[in-house]
Amino acid sequence: MNRRAALATIAAVAATPTLARADALPGRTFAPSLPSAPFPHASRANGHDYDKVHYAAATAYADSTVGIYVPTTFSAGKSVDAIVHFHGWNNHVDEVFRRYRLREQVEASGVNAILIVPQGPKDAPDSNDGKLELDQGGLARLLADVVAYLNARGVTSATTTGRVVLTAHSGGYGGAGGSLALGGVDTITDVILFDSAYGYFDAFAAWANASPSHHFLSLFTNDTAYGNTILMAKMQPARANPNVLDAGTMTLAQLQTRTPTFAVTTDVVHDELMQKHDWYELFLKSTALERR
Repeated sequence: MNRRAALATIAAVAATPTLARADALPGRTFAPSLPSAPFPHASRANGHDYDKVHYAAATAYADSTVGIYVPTTFSAGKSVDAIVHFHGWNNHVDEVFRRYRLREQVEASGVNAILIVPQGPKDAPDSNDGKLELDQGGLARLLADVVAYLNARGVTSATTTGRVVLTAHSGGYGGAGGSLALGGVDTITDVILFDSAYGYFDAFAAWANASPSHHFLSLFTNDTAYGNTILMAKMQPARANPNVLDAGTMTLAQLQTRTPTFAVTTDVVHDELMQKHDWYELFLKSTALERR
């Protein structure tokens, strides 16, 4: 299916039942299949082998779901501000929403933005993020498709995205780093990593160093201490000395500086970073996104 034909199907998809429901939440959840989702992609046409296990293309790399949450704090304007979250290994959109309480934390943060969670490798140990990591303009196409979908649902009449925040947990660094390098979006204001400094160091540092307005935050455990040290060294020559904070005592005011900021915890494990203390909510409050 060519690009024009694929986009023409979005209005029809908009009429299908939504997935990833959370009836207790006041906002709206959608989970359409979109042509710009990471997969299917040629890089995983034959699946992927990890630790002597084969993850087939038909099961791990065929789901084109994109989770979307529109909070009650969202007010439609001339453009749509967005948070794009890249999940880690062995996960899928419904579980990411549920386990890490992303929708609840976006709602509580009060930001006037939608949350977008594209399905990466489905329940597979892999950091490859297909179109979003490897294809030129991949992130721009995803954002355009999401806005078109929300238009079809009557959520907004805007046709463009405004400010964009990228967040990544664990193996989601591939999608975040690739999107910075190739995504074709020049309105990214904030990048937030949750124990995700495993690679793409040059891409993250180049983006942070490109403008004093670029807001880089990294929350980490011992799992990514080495990677975060590399990032600090790469950012230091072009920026003020990075802020290094104790996550247990960090404040919103400390996070709101536009200086590259690194927060370390020795008390919270890797898979609980995003939800145990609602740090995702706190970090979103520190971004350039409007709060209502």
